[in-house]
Amino acid sequence: MKPQTPLMSVATARPQPTPAAGISTARGRRRRWIVALACLLGLGAENLFAQDAVTDADDLKVRVEELERTNRELIRALKDQQVLEIDTPTEDDSETGEEGLQYYPIADKPKESKPDGDKSSDKKAAKPEDEWYEVGSDLSMSASWNNGLELATKNKDFRVHVGGRTQFDSSWFAVPENVNDDPSLRNPIHDGVDFRRARLRVDGTMWEQIEWAAEFDFVNSAGASPAFPGVTNATSLVAPTDLWWTFTKLPVVGNMRVGNQKEPIGFEHLTSSRFLNFMERSFNQDAFYGGFVNGFSPGVQFFDTAFDERTTWAVGVFKPGNNLFASSAENGVYSITGRLTWLPWYVDDGRGLLHLGASARQAGMENSTYRWRTRGPERAGLSALWPLYADTGIIEGDNMQQYNFEMASVLGPWTFTAEYLFNPIHNAASYLKPTVGTVMYHGGYVEVLYFLTGEFREYRRAGGVFERVIPHENAFFANSGDGTTGGLGAWQIGFRYNYLDLNDKGLNGGILNDYTAGLNWFLNPNMKVQFNYSITDRQSIVAKYDGVIQGFGMRLAHDF
Repeated sequence: MKPQTPLMSVATARPQPTPAAGISTARGRRRRWIVALACLLGLGAENLFAQDAVTDADDLKVRVEELERTNRELIRALKDQQVLEIDTPTEDDSETGEEGLQYYPIADKPKESKPDGDKSSDKKAAKPEDEWYEVGSDLSMSASWNNGLELATKNKDFRVHVGGRTQFDSSWFAVPENVNDDPSLRNPIHDGVDFRRARLRVDGTMWEQIEWAAEFDFVNSAGASPAFPGVTNATSLVAPTDLWWTFTKLPVVGNMRVGNQKEPIGFEHLTSSRFLNFMERSFNQDAFYGGFVNGFSPGVQFFDTAFDERTTWAVGVFKPGNNLFASSAENGVYSITGRLTWLPWYVDDGRGLLHLGASARQAGMENSTYRWRTRGPERAGLSALWPLYADTGIIEGDNMQQYNFEMASVLGPWTFTAEYLFNPIHNAASYLKPTVGTVMYHGGYVEVLYFLTGEFREYRRAGGVFERVIPHENAFFANSGDGTTGGLGAWQIGFRYNYLDLNDKGLNGGILNDYTAGLNWFLNPNMKVQFNYSITDRQSIVAKYDGVIQGFGMRLAHDF
């Protein structure tokens, strides 16, 4: 049985005209009026030329004035006929099948639609305002490529997109021996390879107002018992990332999202991992946003835009945890997170823009404990065994706040981004030791990038984040009938300074200063190759383990 729903499109329910027959009839009437006018003009001309025998000038003048008056009356009559009679069923006659008449001025005549394949139609043309439909009345779907397989109904009230992403990394390191001997690293730093991400995703729309996403990452891992002496084993864990439902077009609040999702804090945190400028986000991601939950938390969030998408806002309530599976069982532990962004300058479809934003988070600590730590700007091997460049160990506390400030700008091929976060923790103490009061951890980054091939960084106004890069031409090299042909793709260079301070009042996790240079090669909108070289000055919690780590990494990334 077909579900019943009262939901209609926003448009008015006036029937659509079918103008073909009526227009033909009207054109016939216009031709008859033109013929009549021509005949009268011809008769007038014949009578005028017959005046060769008339010598009275006054009589000739009267005849000319009569012809001019007749012409004016005919022209006025034609103007009065500038209404088309269009044969179309009226609302009252439609059930009986009888034909009624509706009248449309010529200037308002409905335009004939162009064939579906005609690309010359105006891109800004929309569906007529008086077109309407019942949501769910047409469930037939057609398939297309939309950065992945997409199935959608004609009116997009039902849509299914199938996609995913893979990121294959290779990394090499130069590490002083004293640094690799530091026990706070947890594991030594070694060269290696790994799949950084391998996710499958299905998302879409149903009943026009409900959007949804279900995405799972297949390359998480956890340490396990050694399979061989001296070799650490690991167990693969499939974990949810985006797993939510969004109710759109709501009064007052705009949108409501329920499920596992990113809390609205941090520009690069909210930018998808598909569109990152460097192989890894800054140290802030691991230390503050991501934690042990992969950057996702279960909860409910309200969000919308304002002032012609010059402003975005979001606020939500979440249940913080310490695992990847969107689960928590701790009384009274919640986080309240909100973000506000503003575009004071936006020109030329985003080729010039200035983005400013601020976000804040008030959070409890599950079991009154938390741990601040981060991995390196390049990584290799099993995720459970990545070395920890900075690590506080377990810290006890009552609650914490996070205050984040962000800036991003695009100036043609130039991109600038910067963020800084402050994280006070109250009644903090080393595990099972006396409190030292409030401690403050903090960190941030600044980065600049430039497209050598002239592209610009795409920006999504509805979310206040960076979007997919579209190269001017795809990169390819192939044989053709006339020899070989190819394209360059898009090339981008960049530099980032990255800072993290996890030392305060003796609850120390280390200080990091990192300098990373990057080269990005976008083969097409769905694939890129990244090259990173980093120099990380690491101050350990024990001075004799201080040192500089050099890393070089390459990534082949693909998303659809």
